[in-house]
Formats: sequence, structure tokens, C-alpha cells
Amino acid sequence: MRTSCPSRPHLPCLLAALSRARAARLPLLPATRSLAASALLRHRRLPDALAHFSLLQESGSALPAPLCNSLLTALAASGSLAHARKVLYTMLEAPVELDTVGFGVFAKSAVRRDGLAEVLRLVEAVGDRGDLVNRSVVAAMLVDGLCREGRIEEAWQALEEMRLRRWKPDFVAYRIVSEGFRVAGRAEEEGRILKQKRKLGVAPRKEDYGDYVLALLSHRQIYQAKEIAEALVLGDFPIDDDILNALIGAVSEINVDAAAMFCKFMLGKGRFPSAEILVFLCENLCKYSKGDEMWGIFTVLFEKGYCNNSRDYHLVVSFLGKAGKVREAYDVLKEMKRKRLEPEISSYNSLMEALCRNDLLRPAKKLWDEMFTVDCSPNLQTYNILITKFADIGETEEAQQLFDHMTQKGVAPDCATYTSVITMLCKENKYEQAMEIFNKSLMQDAAVASSVLTVFILMLCKQGQNKCLYTRPLMPSEPDAWSSKTGYWLCYSNTKMPDSHVSIWLY
Repeated sequence: MRTSCPSRPHLPCLLAALSRARAARLPLLPATRSLAASALLRHRRLPDALAHFSLLQESGSALPAPLCNSLLTALAASGSLAHARKVLYTMLEAPVELDTVGFGVFAKSAVRRDGLAEVLRLVEAVGDRGDLVNRSVVAAMLVDGLCREGRIEEAWQALEEMRLRRWKPDFVAYRIVSEGFRVAGRAEEEGRILKQKRKLGVAPRKEDYGDYVLALLSHRQIYQAKEIAEALVLGDFPIDDDILNALIGAVSEINVDAAAMFCKFMLGKGRFPSAEILVFLCENLCKYSKGDEMWGIFTVLFEKGYCNNSRDYHLVVSFLGKAGKVREAYDVLKEMKRKRLEPEISSYNSLMEALCRNDLLRPAKKLWDEMFTVDCSPNLQTYNILITKFADIGETEEAQQLFDHMTQKGVAPDCATYTSVITMLCKENKYEQAMEIFNKSLMQDAAVASSVLTVFILMLCKQGQNKCLYTRPLMPSEPDAWSSKTGYWLCYSNTKMPDSHVSIWLY
């Protein structure tokens, strides 16, 4: 029997197919095994990918260069240097063409653990066979790895050793090492390295580093991409917008501070990230409670003239509200009015939600009054934000007035509105009023009432003075059972008066 699987590659399906082939002792063609290893790598199943690579190697078939380099990259980045070294030796013996990502990531990981001498030996082993390896980029990776370990003298030595082997360090590599000495407070050595940079270094090609960063990101080596990009940004080297957008988006998931730095670098050059990337960055800044960092980015955006329409301003207001920067969000709202841009209801709702979340009820009421002043009518979301907040803090009268106001204005409550009000009334033992609210939901929409009823019953059962005895649908013989609306008998009793109970027909 055939088992259906999604059209897109899916790990469980892949593992199941490989397991069935192994159980049936079906030999896999080299091309199939290579595809399997590549797919397992994409799914981060490194041990499984390595196992299939070993079987492919044992079969004597030609080893695909993309697979070998991807495996070398993944093993080195994960710290599995023993396995990575075996893959590298296999590639050198076959021979299989090395690329910049594969050897660059391996060299950086190896030098951090094994030292410069071991990596220089491997550099000599690669020799002139790595035509696809950008030697200047690898030199920069090498010294970056050493400087991140605090081994700045060794990094300085690496510059000369790599230059003598015709792996010419460029300005990026020299800048990385000079910065290491500057941070260490060794100004004299920093100056000497900068002189060497002007005399011996070669100018970096923007395209080489851009392609390298994109290649790292395509291999999901986000940390590696972040680190080399930091060297470029801190050294004020040119980077194209598409590279920066890709970096900001990918890096914001693992290090939002670094992503914000890349964004500020882009803004400093008078360029803007794409709207999609800006939203993604702001979501992660909110996720990691980086409201001040976000406000700093928005401040630069304003200075550069980014916001030109209501949509742009709404994005700023909504994220500032989400980050708890309510004062700043309100200032942005006022700035919109000064520019004669009418704030949308969504902007008011974002700010209102932030005010209520931070228990700033007086400003929330002021904002409510302001909405009517500027002729911006509240919608269902506005009412729900305020009703839910007033209900939560026990402001029954305020919540009830808002509920009455919305129905008078023709705004139909939803399940959230009804449950907030009913929950509040039940907590205050105002069951008859709660029943009136429920009946309104039933008259409005049976589906809404069904969801509200569940909450109503639970609240009756939870209250100390009342206990729900039962609820059941109306029987055909009972009054008005022919109604098209669903009918219920709801029976509850007062536990302080055991002999009394109330049966209420809900229809």
C-alpha cells in the first residue's frame, strides 16, 4: 500500500521512506543517497546525513561537491571537528572542489580549538587546489576566530603567515586585528597594524563578502554570518541593501541586538530596511523586551523622513504600544495630527490596549474622549479592550455603561464582550443582570450564545454562593420548543438557602 506524503519535503516522510528501504534491504542508488544526505542536512539531522555520506563514500561513487561542502560546514559549525576533518581529507584525496563557505567555516572553527599551526598546515594542504575558495575572505574568518578567543597576538601572526602563503589578507582582516588591539588598550600595536594594512593589505571586494554572507545564510549558518557581518559593519565597509535586509531578518531571531545594529548601520547610510523586515525586527524587539532599542530605531527613521503616510505611522504606534512605550506612542499620534494625517482606528486601538495593559486608565479615558473629538468612532475592538479592562478590575458601572453605549451605537458585541460582562456580574453575584446580558446574546446570535453559555455555567459553578445543578436542551413537549432558536433549562441554587432553587428557561 502506498502512503501519501505532502508534496513538499517533510522529515517524517523522508525518515519513513529510508527506514522502509533499509528494512527491505533495498540498495539506494548513489544519486538517491546523495539527495537523502542533502535533505537530512537541511533538516539538521547531522548524524544521519553523515551516515549516508559515509555509505556513499564506501560505494566508490563520485562525491558531489555541494554535499561535501555543506557537510563540512555543518560539522565544523557544530563543533564536530574530528568528523569535519575526515570530510576535508576525503575531499582533498578525491579530489572534490572546496568552496569558501566550507573551508572558511572549518578554518575558523579549527583555529579556535586547535591553534594556528594546525590550520596553516591545512592551508598548505589545500594549496592551489581550492580555485573556488576566496583566500582573502578565509584569512578574515581565520583572524576573526582568533580575536573572538582573545588571541590577538596569534591573529597578528596569522596575517603575516597567510600573506606569505599568498592568501592575501585584505583591509577587513587587518581591521579585525587592529580593533582587537584597540579594545585591549594597546594603541602602539594597533597603529603598527594599521600601517601594515595600508602597505600590505588589499582592498576588499564588496561583492565577495556579500556573496559569502548570503551563502552562509543559505546554509543556515546565521551565527557565522552575524560575526563576519559585524566585522564589516564595525569597520564601515560597504554592504548592499539586499544583504543587510537578509541579515536583519535572519539575525533578529538569534541576536536581536546585532540585528538592530545592522538596521542602524543601514539607516546611517541613508537607506531603509524593507517594510517586511522592519516588522519582523520590531516583533523580535518586542519579544525580547527591547523597547528602548526600538524607540532608538524609530527616532532615526523619523529623522530620515521614513514616515509619510498613516500606514507607516500606525506601524510605529502599534509596536511602541506593544513594547510598553505608551508615552512615545502618544507623541507619535500627536505628530500625525500635526502633519494633518488622520490616525486610523487601528492606531487608537493599539495605544488604548497598551494603556490598559499598563493600568493607565486615566490616559485611556482621555484617549477615549479624544477619539470622539476627532470624529474617530470606536469599533468592536475598542469597546472590548476597555470593557475587558474595567471588568477585570471590578469597575462594573464603567463596563456596563460601555456595553450599553456600544449597543446604542449599533456595534454588535461578540463572544468576548458578553463573556467579560457576564463574568464580571457573576463575580458580584448579580445573576439576574448576567441573565439579561445572556438573553441579549441569544437574541443576537445562537452560535455566540452557545459559547457564552459555557462561560456562564462555569461562573455559576465557581461562585461560592451558587451552584449550577444542571443545564439541558428543551424537550419537544416543552413550551416554545418549536422555536428555531436553541432552548435551554438552566437550574441553579443558592447554597445559603438549600431549600430554594431557581429554574430559568433560556431561549
